[in-house]
Amino acid sequence: MDVKYPKTRADIFEAVRALSTSPDSIQSRLIEATRSLLAVTIEEFAGDLELTIKFTRLLDLIAVDHGDVEAVAVETAAYMSDTQASIIADLICDLLYEIA
Repeated sequence: MDVKYPKTRADIFEAVRALSTSPDSIQSRLIEATRSLLAVTIEEFAGDLELTIKFTRLLDLIAVDHGDVEAVAVETAAYMSDTQASIIADLICDLLYEIA
């Protein structure tokens, strides 16, 4: 069985694991998930416009300012409402489903 996007899949799986296995707040879990998610690059989805758009949308939601993406993502997640953080967590899970 040939797995498409093996590295990407592993990184996003780690993000989902961070979201699902901690007793911390959804914001704290999202911060941890972001560390794995940011290991993925847009170039990894070259050739699949739909996944590129979904991943870009996700990055835009967690890091509005494109300077130091990790620092901005951590700061953004820390001040999100539970609802906002849950929406992003759902998008991360959906992305894993799409590539699995």
